[in-house]
Amino acid sequence: MWFRPYTTRPVPLARARPRPLSKGAQAFLDATPPDAPPIRDLPLDEARAAISGLMTEVDQPGPRMKSVEPATGPVVEGQVADLRVYEPRGRARGVLVFFHGGGCVLGNLDAYDGFARRLAVATRHVVASVGYPLSPENKYPTAIHAGLSALAWAGNELARRGLSSLALAGDSAGGTMAAALALRARDIPQVTLSHLALFYPVMLVPDLPEHGSRQTLGDGRYFLAREDVAWSAGNYLDDPELARLPDVSPLLADGFAGLPPVTVITAGYDPLRDEGADFVCRVRRAGGRAGLYCFENTLHGFMGLSHAMPESAQAFKLLRRRFS
Repeated sequence: MWFRPYTTRPVPLARARPRPLSKGAQAFLDATPPDAPPIRDLPLDEARAAISGLMTEVDQPGPRMKSVEPATGPVVEGQVADLRVYEPRGRARGVLVFFHGGGCVLGNLDAYDGFARRLAVATRHVVASVGYPLSPENKYPTAIHAGLSALAWAGNELARRGLSSLALAGDSAGGTMAAALALRARDIPQVTLSHLALFYPVMLVPDLPEHGSRQTLGDGRYFLAREDVAWSAGNYLDDPELARLPDVSPLLADGFAGLPPVTVITAGYDPLRDEGADFVCRVRRAGGRAGLYCFENTLHGFMGLSHAMPESAQAFKLLRRRFS
């Protein structure tokens, strides 16, 4: 088994018995020159180019689609969503709105092209990948408003196609946006979500002591560091106090009832591991359905690093079962 589904609250890694890093994850880390500066220390244009280049190099091309087309969402709160729409072959079950990762600072539609294609095949949904405005040029809540535009587009597309399933998904900081929009959607009468899928999401900007994975895994040895989360938040937020809003830290929402079925995928060597598990626990305590799957011997971002990490294919197979 490549992963372990949690059924209880996770324990800090210091008290757990983790599996060793997989060969692919270790090779990925070893390929980084020891004197390479962290991405957060690079000029912004170089950081963006580095991440896009990395994903192009280590993420396999995705499967062929029936069609891939650009689209634009309606104006919501002064924002429109820039979308790339992936229609899989065969009969689609619904529409899924996907938010890419990159800390709201990095990443783009091209870098996540293979990811979106695999997501469309695994879920059998038309995937609308959202090219939301990046920070620091566009501060919070610009990206959230673009997400609301994407949701409005998806609702119209459901009606046009005669489908009924509307799902949300997000990778890393994109998972933050997907979770935030799912919490907001509870108060939007015309939106009924069928599923929320989060891949190693950022669920909390401030550290909490019970999330031991940030303390034991966040020193930079395992690709993502605590400083990366702080750097992203500093670029995204005009005021540090905004980090306490559920749009930015979904774990700080007042309640978790009324969410659709939830799937959270985490990585055993990810500083964000425990906050994803915490979100699942809170949804369950509120009476919701939520599944948590930890791929114990790999790293943050592994689903988009498919050439280096075979666990990526296992995660998409898991999604196929969760959406069946």
